[in-house]
Amino acid sequence: MFFLYSTKSKRELEHVGRLGVLMLAIATILLTSITSISRADTRATNSSNNPIVPFEELLKRPVKLRPVLSGQHPRIFFTNESLKLLSQRAQNSDRELWQAVSKDVRALKMAPPPPGSPMLNRSGVEQVEGDFSQYDVAYILAEATFAYAIERDPRYLEAARRWLLTIIKYDPWGYTFRTPNVDLPPAHLLYAVGFAYDALYNDLTTAERDAVRAKLARQARLMYEFFSYKPGKKYSYSQNHTFIPMAGLGVAAFALMDEEPDAEQWARLARAVFERVLTTFGTDGYYYEGFHYSVFSVHWIVRYLDALEHATGEDLYPRMREKFLPLKYYVAHSILPDGRSVFDFGDTGRGAAERDNSKNGKLNTGYEVLYRLAAKYNDAEAQGIADWLRLNLKTTTWEKGWAFHAHDPQIRAAPMSSVPASYYFRDNETAFWRSNWEAGATAFAFRCGPPEGHHVTELSPLVPDWRQNTGHAHPDANSFIIYSHGKYLTGDTGYTGIKQTKHHNTILVDGRGQEKDGRHEVFKDVPYERLNKLRLADLWSTPEFFYARGLAAPAYFSDLNLGRFDRHFLYVAPDYFVIWDELAADVPRVYTWLLNAEKSIVTQTSNSFVMPNGNAELFAQCLLPNPVTFKVEPLIVTTQGRPGEVEKGELEQRGVQLVERNAEPSRHAVFLHFMMVNGKLVKGERPRVSALQGTAQGFRIQWPNGETEIVLLRGSDEGLSMNGERAVVRVSPKGAWQRLILQSGTRLSRGSTELLHSVKPVSVAFDMTGRSTLERKVRGTLYAETPTVVSVRAPVKPHGMRINGGDVKSQYDGTTDMVSFTVGAGTSVIEWDL
Repeated sequence: MFFLYSTKSKRELEHVGRLGVLMLAIATILLTSITSISRADTRATNSSNNPIVPFEELLKRPVKLRPVLSGQHPRIFFTNESLKLLSQRAQNSDRELWQAVSKDVRALKMAPPPPGSPMLNRSGVEQVEGDFSQYDVAYILAEATFAYAIERDPRYLEAARRWLLTIIKYDPWGYTFRTPNVDLPPAHLLYAVGFAYDALYNDLTTAERDAVRAKLARQARLMYEFFSYKPGKKYSYSQNHTFIPMAGLGVAAFALMDEEPDAEQWARLARAVFERVLTTFGTDGYYYEGFHYSVFSVHWIVRYLDALEHATGEDLYPRMREKFLPLKYYVAHSILPDGRSVFDFGDTGRGAAERDNSKNGKLNTGYEVLYRLAAKYNDAEAQGIADWLRLNLKTTTWEKGWAFHAHDPQIRAAPMSSVPASYYFRDNETAFWRSNWEAGATAFAFRCGPPEGHHVTELSPLVPDWRQNTGHAHPDANSFIIYSHGKYLTGDTGYTGIKQTKHHNTILVDGRGQEKDGRHEVFKDVPYERLNKLRLADLWSTPEFFYARGLAAPAYFSDLNLGRFDRHFLYVAPDYFVIWDELAADVPRVYTWLLNAEKSIVTQTSNSFVMPNGNAELFAQCLLPNPVTFKVEPLIVTTQGRPGEVEKGELEQRGVQLVERNAEPSRHAVFLHFMMVNGKLVKGERPRVSALQGTAQGFRIQWPNGETEIVLLRGSDEGLSMNGERAVVRVSPKGAWQRLILQSGTRLSRGSTELLHSVKPVSVAFDMTGRSTLERKVRGTLYAETPTVVSVRAPVKPHGMRINGGDVKSQYDGTTDMVSFTVGAGTSVIEWDL
């Protein structure tokens, strides 16, 4: 499934908004859809259905156990009765899912770290192989608890008891050097100990129960006191350091209700905070902190919602349907075709420093979350994507027991061929494209948006107790990542302690980047109204062609007075990329164009370079400006320091970087780059590319097989003329077109020969395939805002034409060699045989 989208007119936006999602089936693959709605509609979903009330009022709302659960254990996630049904599933319909849990109960194989163990005080930054973190300790205890609850095997009970009774001796919970008892590690332990206390309650001795209860209550009280509300207090609701502790506190509160007098007060605080968490949660599924933080964080929201629903009867999933369901697309599209790596926007991984590390374990995708959403919303796509992650890609998750618990075997799993192969996250202004869902696919992403999405602009003033925390977001407006031939060819630098614009495939102005870079939380104190102006102003995506235009000027330091930074990002499948940048400032500036490479950058000519990575390479040629200076530099970042000292990390090289600068300062500048991804090629196999002369913007490609291709980015030249925004025409040595692309236009001609004509504006991308006339066929995608008649040059009369899989009539004029047909409004997939 692919999409077409444009923001160039209010009328078109309203039209797309009315259409919603248009899915067109071609054979078994759904190829195109319109997935975009107006931003005004997106923002309205944040507050219209759930009026925002003062936080003090939220704290007054009672949070009570369901009467049937009062005085009973277990009660948080299941009861003794529901455990019987789960046990039956474990032996029957979900046997395979459960065996993934029971075959590797780690508490059976290892002893818990003793109290005071140095490894418990190490953060993830300091951890070495073989260490335990307190996160690990929590998950191991919960895993053994779950295994015993399902199978009632005494071995699991003994292992869970051993870990539980050791954990309650830890003091403090969390790090000694920063926020002991009140941050992420103690949140994990609150959950695990609360879960174990509840599920093992009837198997613990009275003395053991008393000891666990006392410790759990003490730690819950400390967490509550730290997060308790006072007038003027602000919470980072959309950030993991707030909602993970509240999830842990909520589980502990449900475990101790009707046993500890303060437990309901703790539960009220957690419920009040989660009211805001759900309100401020992103609207399009994109997770602004990066993929790894999405995996680290989102399952805690699910864990809390499940505990709340089971313990109290309050189900908050229905109100989150529109926000939660797109998470499946974020997860699916973040995974690179190799199934081991991800698009590393935000604080994700260590970039080129670790991507080819053969010691890396299985990728954690948190697929348990998608199984839960599939079950709650009866969604075949979420089920299918979760199956793909677990069974095909062999990825892992934090707690496989919850994947088993969440899975509904009655839900049909949609095949990955039906999942959109291109997706636009409209609130966070990030677009993903891939050629297919197979391991050998080409995939790329392009983004230019505000750090937490557009919805923050309208929502933030309505929630005065909300402080945005963008410490894991990056100054990466107008940056891109490209993956092909099984390799990362150009991308980001991953998790850094100090965020820099120069780490990304974007542009510096007089050596400076996007505002407030050079620290960890780069966007702090930058007016969000400015950041909200970052956007993809135009977007058009089909299997044959991708185009997006990002507006990034508002992101830069205001004293630079950068009036324009428009980046046009194009992909002509399956051959090449075009990066076309237009910049303008009030005084002459030096612009620095940046491109990251994984391994090395090899100079080919005075303006072309190759970036090899294994059996793949990215070829880049600078066509404009001329002259321009080049150099290759190591890409050095400041890694993240330990919690509380995140900006004090070490220096580390993460690949190398191509650095280009306009030779002389200028008020206006244009950078134009041709980039091609392929396996290893000798120099003679590469095409010859040259910029167009005169007033037109674009370039000419001379392919090794003798074919010629003209890319018109603006204007008309090289014998091509158009009434449209952009055009691409590839012709054989005999002059027959092989590729024909016209964006938002009505006419395209080569010399005196008309190639395409439409009564009303259309966007088309056609390819002619086959080596002989008998084999040749035309295939492509066409978008029209309203029904229209389209005429396309064809060398012979078509044998048959199909639109969206159905046969249609066409008319062929042998005098002009034009075939004419009628298309309806929206997206049409068109094929005809020659």
